[in-house]
Amino acid sequence: MQIKCLSGIFIGLYVVAATSAVAAPASVREAMVSQLQLLALLPEQHALQQYVGPLRQSPQSASTITYQAQQALQRFWQQHGVDITNSQQLADDNFFRVSTKVSALLRLADTAPWPQLEPGGWLRPGDSHRLIPLIAERLYLLGDMPLASDADYAYSASIAEAVRHFQARHGLKVDAVIGQQTLYWLNVSPLQRAKQLAREYVAETSVRFNLPAQYILVNVPAYELSLVDQQQLVMQSKVIVGLPYRQTPMLQSEISSIVLNPSWHVPRSIVRRNLLAHIRADADYLQHQAFEAYDYQGQKVALTEVNAAADIDGHFPYRLIQKPGEHNALGRYKFHFSNSYDVYLHDTPEKSLFAKSKRALSSGCVRVEKAAQLAEWLAQHAIVDQSKWQQMQNDFNTTQWFKLKQKLPVYIVYWTAWVNNQGVAQFRPDIYHKQKRQISGEYTN
Repeated sequence: MQIKCLSGIFIGLYVVAATSAVAAPASVREAMVSQLQLLALLPEQHALQQYVGPLRQSPQSASTITYQAQQALQRFWQQHGVDITNSQQLADDNFFRVSTKVSALLRLADTAPWPQLEPGGWLRPGDSHRLIPLIAERLYLLGDMPLASDADYAYSASIAEAVRHFQARHGLKVDAVIGQQTLYWLNVSPLQRAKQLAREYVAETSVRFNLPAQYILVNVPAYELSLVDQQQLVMQSKVIVGLPYRQTPMLQSEISSIVLNPSWHVPRSIVRRNLLAHIRADADYLQHQAFEAYDYQGQKVALTEVNAAADIDGHFPYRLIQKPGEHNALGRYKFHFSNSYDVYLHDTPEKSLFAKSKRALSSGCVRVEKAAQLAEWLAQHAIVDQSKWQQMQNDFNTTQWFKLKQKLPVYIVYWTAWVNNQGVAQFRPDIYHKQKRQISGEYTN
């Protein structure tokens, strides 16, 4: 079953849930204007702005411009994989949250100057600096500080709390230290923020319009996994994704099996880039980490032979397999889905890494903090042999594949901005540099 409650389509009847936390436009026409303004922020869609003035000025009976605007919106969304031929399309709360935030940012762009802040070094609570009043004002204008501040040059506790709020909604380390990355985001102008929200709203809508009732979605820049069942959020988990030079691919697939106590067949690229250095440095590394080695005829090889081969530059003639257990890099659970990149979701023994704010740390696979909870939910709702699953809960060494009754769709996406259910705009660094920077600056620290 597909979700047809599309964010922000205004072809025909406009409906919004009574529980919406955001005030809805007063009319279909006003709603259409809001969407046209939002989409006109996209570089290739400036022409949509031509409908805004006439729609605001024309009497309700003037239908020509309304029809033309509807057709323009229909063409736009169809180009993005969204079928809005049904005249009864609904607008959902998400659009009104995004539209409200974008409108506020555009008003701010028209009224508030936004000079670049250059303090010349890091700022910490208790410091004194001439830019502190400007920083406090900026935090207030962006909604991170509840009350306007009459701060002098002192970096006070109230400003520090506002900075922490600002850092949290930008995916930064929440420490109230204004370093290079926090400063970068403080300098992103309201107009740039509005454009980013508009662009990512379109990207998100293009996926969400076609989502089934049950799925897993991983948003890479947010380092987050969501499990949805019957269109209701069941679980969210932190994740670790691929390094910038070993990126997690954007894809759509279906989880078909859970592997309990998986062994790890180490890809040759990881052997070459990572493991050979460990083997050369420690003759007991393979044994301590529970690896076995095989030649390419499938014959098991003594680890001493592997150690000797590792010291020779050039071709490494063995395959390495890590046995299940406490050291296994995949942890206790692997969630298998077919794809051409040889990536999957899995557990990890390195739980401490989930405390980091920057979690692009893997070789491409997605490590899931709540892998045990995800596995248990699937065991209760989806696996075929539940009795076998229960029998093996105290077995930590035997690899067992468990087939799902019905494949679970999984989507790996790349969204760097959105507005959450509380109406708070969220932004994340472009960790893979997929999106053109709008101002100069680096995402390092």
